[in-house]
Amino acid sequence: MRDKADKKISKLVVAMACGKESALDELFFATKEQMYFLAYRYLRDKSKINDVLNDSYFKIYRASASYKPYQSARNWMYTIVKNTALTYTRGDISRKEDELSEPDACASDFVENCIENIALRSALEKLDKDERTAIVMKFWGGYTFDEIAKEMKLPLTTLYGRYKSALKTVEKYIKEGNV
Repeated sequence: MRDKADKKISKLVVAMACGKESALDELFFATKEQMYFLAYRYLRDKSKINDVLNDSYFKIYRASASYKPYQSARNWMYTIVKNTALTYTRGDISRKEDELSEPDACASDFVENCIENIALRSALEKLDKDERTAIVMKFWGGYTFDEIAKEMKLPLTTLYGRYKSALKTVEKYIKEGNV
């Protein structure tokens, strides 16, 4: 017999399949720790886990209509996360083989990525705290505007205005090279 947590997960997956938009958020917050540790077992690389989880939850959302409510929802999700993590590890292996054949391209990409990261970090540091928080929560935290507004205790329109302003400021700093 399934436990209460699995029944809750199952109901959320069915709700997603029926079109309830908030069900994905609820599902994420109910299962994120379990899925994180599952992905970590396969990847052993914390920097890739967020990508795997984002892809996994997107796949879970897309596949929610094919979920069979009599199955264990947790096991169904585990399978999706495991397969996504394995796909990432296979991608890493083929990418590493390609990089070994072209070491100059690899070094060039690394330097270019470092410069871009430094420029972005410098631009973000020039923003005020609320603008920086909004951008970081949206891009790297994966939060929705509603969630960010609730967390920052701001009206949604105010948050959205600050977010757009911050994006323009970051773009301006990077384009002008003022970082």
